[in-house]
Amino acid sequence: MVNRINISAKHVIDSQGKSYSLAAVLKHFTMQRASSFLLILLLFLSGVAFGQNTSGEDFDDVSDQIIYNRERTVNITAHNLGFGLSYRPGRNKTAFSTTILNFELITMKSLKQVKIINPYYSNSKRYVYGKLNDVFMLRGGYGIKKLLNQKPYWGGIELRWLIEGGASLAFQKPYYYFVINIEQGVNGNLVIETKRYDEGTTSIDDIYGRAPFTKGLGEISIRPGIYFKSGLNFEFGYVKTQLKAFEVGGAVEFFPQGVTIMADNKNQNFFLTFYISFGFGKRFNVF
Repeated sequence: MVNRINISAKHVIDSQGKSYSLAAVLKHFTMQRASSFLLILLLFLSGVAFGQNTSGEDFDDVSDQIIYNRERTVNITAHNLGFGLSYRPGRNKTAFSTTILNFELITMKSLKQVKIINPYYSNSKRYVYGKLNDVFMLRGGYGIKKLLNQKPYWGGIELRWLIEGGASLAFQKPYYYFVINIEQGVNGNLVIETKRYDEGTTSIDDIYGRAPFTKGLGEISIRPGIYFKSGLNFEFGYVKTQLKAFEVGGAVEFFPQGVTIMADNKNQNFFLTFYISFGFGKRFNVF
């Protein structure tokens, strides 16, 4: 038996005389088509997923994906008190853990130092008033990188947690000024001398500028200490032999004898820094 449907402007009447609004009928057919489309889509996706693992084998565990057991990186670092450069060889013991050695040279400033210029003399040079030493720190340490999140095989970002500690040597190079001595001048000429800062005799009005960096290289003193560093390493890219990574973290250093940068903060024992670095290098195998 064939049902007949009469359609008016706003209603639909079937063969049994029942009346339905046109909007309700259209909504019913739209829902049916959407349901059919979703069912077909789900069946298609299920087939694709099933086809990707038809062999019945489990996916490789992360610990089974080790290919390269050595890595070498060079890192360029910027921290809140200076800059640095480091060399970091590593050994991948497992897929989750990498042991590293770190050799790093950084510059160290004081939070109190500010560069100024003497406005009373033309062509004067910038300098830091009250500074006694330029300080450089050489670090040598041992660390571990722990895998937190593995990147997929096609690329992405791999996250590791770094902990590191070791010995630190602070090199103190005396900081010299060009100081104007008016009393020794002849016929109105000014005499410029090279001196270190002295709280009792060095006036801010008499400083012409900073002396050359090479002045004081023969007077370097060394202070031994220790350091500890922790950070997060973000490795990116899809070529496993080419290592590129950003790293952010913090470091604390302790010097029992103290390190002096500024005259008003002599023999500073602790240095706390926060850093960001970019590293590049390679991975390879050693048998």
